[in-house]
Amino acid sequence: MSDFKISCLLLNKPSGISSNEAITKIKKRIKQKKAGFSGTLDPLASGLLIIFFNKATKLCSIFLNANKSYEAIIRLGEVSSSGDLDGDITSTGIIPNYDNLDLDILEKKYTGFNKQIPPMYSALKHKGIRLYEYARSKIIIDRLPRDIFIHNIKLKILDNNYLHLKVTCSKGTYIRSLVEQIGSDIGCGALVDKLTRTDIDNINISSAVNLEKFLTSSDEDICKNYIINVDQLLKVKTSCYLSELNKLKILNGNKVQINQSANDFVKIYDKNNNFLGIGMINENFELIPKKILV
Repeated sequence: MSDFKISCLLLNKPSGISSNEAITKIKKRIKQKKAGFSGTLDPLASGLLIIFFNKATKLCSIFLNANKSYEAIIRLGEVSSSGDLDGDITSTGIIPNYDNLDLDILEKKYTGFNKQIPPMYSALKHKGIRLYEYARSKIIIDRLPRDIFIHNIKLKILDNNYLHLKVTCSKGTYIRSLVEQIGSDIGCGALVDKLTRTDIDNINISSAVNLEKFLTSSDEDICKNYIINVDQLLKVKTSCYLSELNKLKILNGNKVQINQSANDFVKIYDKNNNFLGIGMINENFELIPKKILV
């Protein structure tokens, strides 16, 4: 089996299991000790999770900071302690007549920059402790609103109790909080009934493998069909190829002179097309290493 030194996996995480539980199963299946992922998904949520192995974990932050797209089923008329079906129902409301509901107004309201208060049931820390730990102990911590950006949002009526939501948003956007805000604006409250992450930047869930299929596949199929080198995921057009001497300089953290124009983000390869990491080229035509994976 591959050594997975700079590898990653596109996983379609199922609902009902945490991101950490999913990654633990995968590490055990392919006998890897080090792995990380690009933004956690709640146990209720399913969808795209990029898992990085070994030195590829150095590039987790690139995808953690990327825009993400989701699809959700909104249940109207109920509010829960967690913002979804995993929490206790804390209040109910009468759903208004849809004839009086203008979804275009809501879509326009939430498109662009917004303020959002992170939910108590989240992995953010307060004094070193996750917020969800306080929430489970019935302790409410004051949270400051954070800036988020919603690139596009589409709401559609499904029936008398449910809406369908499609949204593309910035890092740090909580869909549960967005749904609660929408429910408040409608006047009846709302929670997330179902949630799927469909995209991370330009990577779509259609390229992901579901967990059960991965775990039951042969070693050969896993390496051939599901494990990819991390450089294949990078949305970077510029690459540079180094001589053996320049490769050694870069691996030692030194910049090297290169005959290419300035660029903030380049993929670095050696002369044998082996991926070394990412860097930038400054105005002096110097390649500066940023994250080296070798």
